[in-house]
Amino acid sequence: MDEVGRALGRTERASHYAMSARTLRKAFIANYWDAAQGHFTQGSISSENALAIAFDLVPGSDLDPDDPRHLAGTKTLAENKKALAKLLADRIVVADQHIQNDMYGSRYEFNIRSEYGYTDIALKAVTQTGLPGYVYQIAKGATSLWEQWTDRLSVNHHYRSNVATWFYQSLAGIRPTATAYETLRIRPYIPAVAVNSLVPNGTEDTDLSPATFDHVSASIDTVRGKVSSEWRRRGDGRIDLAVTVPYNTEAEI
Repeated sequence: MDEVGRALGRTERASHYAMSARTLRKAFIANYWDAAQGHFTQGSISSENALAIAFDLVPGSDLDPDDPRHLAGTKTLAENKKALAKLLADRIVVADQHIQNDMYGSRYEFNIRSEYGYTDIALKAVTQTGLPGYVYQIAKGATSLWEQWTDRLSVNHHYRSNVATWFYQSLAGIRPTATAYETLRIRPYIPAVAVNSLVPNGTEDTDLSPATFDHVSASIDTVRGKVSSEWRRRGDGRIDLAVTVPYNTEAEI
């Protein structure tokens, strides 16, 4: 709201929300940061720590003492963020490569894992058979995203579709770096792990021919025109990348 107020020129209201943001950041860290464990606790561990990274709520000893995220005796901001991202990845590994996020954190977790070097782990979770997971829903006959992983309690829950955002923002690497794609970055995170490559016929079908991702293609229609990114893995391991950038748009590739 602070950013919205400043963008609209309503600086008085923006100042109010800026102060509220400072208060909330400080209170969140004071109440939920576990110094002994080095991460946020008392809630959904995956969501708490993913949202902390996404919304700049992570503490650091190297921050200015006037910063509400400054916390003496802890690691640096970069070290803490790296540790939280590793926590998100480790939770998948110990759960036999199954998704561990929930409704609130799932919007951000996949991209965070890729940004911190855990694309392979994220892809394994997305393509893993069994519960919880997308493959299990497909094996049960789902043609939409169910509210629960296990059954059809409600059969159209869009928050499960966050993985599609990860497909084009991380696997294909299309990210805006300014409002409305005025500037953008194309930087694919290319996985190396072999994952299930076939659609299951049922929940007992687990032999899904693991293979590496050797081709990804994605595009998005922005207000400036179509942005696309397509890469292929050559036989020698090198990557061919082809991109489309609209006119009057600055892109970093």
